Amino acid sequence: MSYYHIILEVNDHISTIEQTRDIEIFDITEIQPYLHAILLPFYNEQTLEFEDENIEFKDVLHLSIKQTLLPIQHLIEEEQKQLPSDTDITISAYEIFNDRDLTQDVTAVILDILEAVKLDPSEIE
Repeated sequence: MSYYHIILEVNDHISTIEQTRDIEIFDITEIQPYLHAILLPFYNEQTLEFEDENIEFKDVLHLSIKQTLLPIQHLIEEEQKQLPSDTDITISAYEIFNDRDLTQDVTAVILDILEAVKLDPSEIE
C-alpha cells in the first residue's frame, strides 16, 4: 500500500503582514476526495477546497505530492530510533520527504496524468 502526502505552501491573509503557511495532509490512502477538492482545482487554476476553507489558486505558492510505503509517523519514529540516544534532534516529516530512499515525489506524475486525460471537474462524479 502507498501513502500520499499533499503539501501546499500558501499565502496567509490572516494578518496585515504578508506571510506564508504550509497546509499538510499526511497518510492519504484514498486519493479521490483530494482529486476533486485540491488536485483538479489546482490543475485548472480554480479555488481549492480544504476542510473548512477555500484557497484561491493565486494564493498557492507551491504544491507537492509525496509518496511513501509507510505512514509518515512510522517513518519518523524509525528514523528517530537510528539517531544516537544522546542526540537532541527531532526528525520531522520534511526530513523524511527529503530522503529519496524513503519518499518519492509524484507531483509531476500526477499532474501529467491530469494533463493526459484532460479531466474537467464537472465531468467527474
